[in-house]
Amino acid sequence: MTLNVATLPITVGAGAFLVRDGKLLVVRKTYGPSKGLWTIPSGYVEPRESVVQTIEREVKEETGIAGHAGPILAIRNRVTEAANDTFLIFAMAYVGGEPRPDREEVSEAAFRPLAELKTSDTSAPFTRAIIPKLDRRAGLSLDPYAPSADLAHPIAYLLYL
Repeated sequence: MTLNVATLPITVGAGAFLVRDGKLLVVRKTYGPSKGLWTIPSGYVEPRESVVQTIEREVKEETGIAGHAGPILAIRNRVTEAANDTFLIFAMAYVGGEPRPDREEVSEAAFRPLAELKTSDTSAPFTRAIIPKLDRRAGLSLDPYAPSADLAHPIAYLLYL
């Protein structure tokens, strides 16, 4: 029997591509396939949270860095037997703070040179793959319209163009 993707749970995650002075904000996760390797800060959307709120919260929680979500640079989608998983990669503007790992999900947080990360064996394969593709990409920007503040309203959504 063929897998019916429409019956799978849908998960949405977000990752941050935050560059400051030629260095990318990266973390070493304490779990998962990228455990111990440099990768971008990321996490999953929580109930009643927008993707913008998710990535700003995750970056702050994992690294202590305050950032402002910018354009969506890329989308990764993976369908497995368990879920239809979508991952949005946001450009982020540095607002403030110094890298400080949360010591739960992340053992280290740092700004590392882009050139080093795209070739190093200490970088996750995903990190090495996205750096040359996202380094100077404009991406899709959030439309400036003001949606309804009522999340139950049918036009309470974010639009990227």
